[in-house]
Amino acid sequence: MSEIAQITSDSLAAVLENLETEAPIELDLSTNIFDAVDSFAIVDLLLETEGRIEAVYGRYVPLADETIFDAEKSPLKNWATWNAYVEKCIAA
Repeated sequence: MSEIAQITSDSLAAVLENLETEAPIELDLSTNIFDAVDSFAIVDLLLETEGRIEAVYGRYVPLADETIFDAEKSPLKNWATWNAYVEKCIAA
């Protein structure tokens, strides 16, 4: 598992620990987090991921943009896309 995939999956696990869902979320590369959780959990995921990135890379990397909450364009609609998005943000 890549370092970014580890950061994102650890971040999601931390958010899900505090979230009551009707059914557990099965995480694979096609998992749609956007539809699986509410907007508060998405904000928590952004903050958790940003915090972990800062701890690992030593700098703050903002992840929120105009697509995060867009029902059609959100990178959270596919876990592989989310990982690629986070990697792109770190590289920028």
